[in-house]
Amino acid sequence: MSNKWAGRELPSLDHILNLFDNPTMSAFITGHLIIESILVQLIDLKEERENTFKKNFPTKIKMCIDLKLITPEMGEYLKKVNQLRNKLAHNLGYRLSFDEVFSLCKEASKAGIDFSDDTIHSNKKTSKEWYGIEGVIQEIFQNTAIDLGFVMEEHGGEFQFA
Repeated sequence: MSNKWAGRELPSLDHILNLFDNPTMSAFITGHLIIESILVQLIDLKEERENTFKKNFPTKIKMCIDLKLITPEMGEYLKKVNQLRNKLAHNLGYRLSFDEVFSLCKEASKAGIDFSDDTIHSNKKTSKEWYGIEGVIQEIFQNTAIDLGFVMEEHGGEFQFA
């Protein structure tokens, strides 16, 4: 095998048999899809395009910044969300660490995402004990979706899940 496989796993029967054994990956990718859908709704508030869904995630972020829907700081945070999503989606067997998720949570807070409990992004040890990796992921995406929903309402849209 060439170097392109360095640090990656080759597919195996175990990958197929354990498809549903990674709730962290499922939660993260689902959260990313929700945020992406909200970004499309935000863009459509300002300029409806038929192909918005076909744009990649970084392009949607840039469009939201250019349309003054989100801040550049929020855009940088969302790019980090996408980078972690890509690690999960494109590296078979990749497992997110608590350190990566906690770091993302800190970035979310810096970008203005509001958390009801500051411990989740300010104290790694307590955050790990109280929330665990799945809990932090849920809080990140839940609060990001809510905050983007407020942005939608500020721009005349209606935040709702169908």
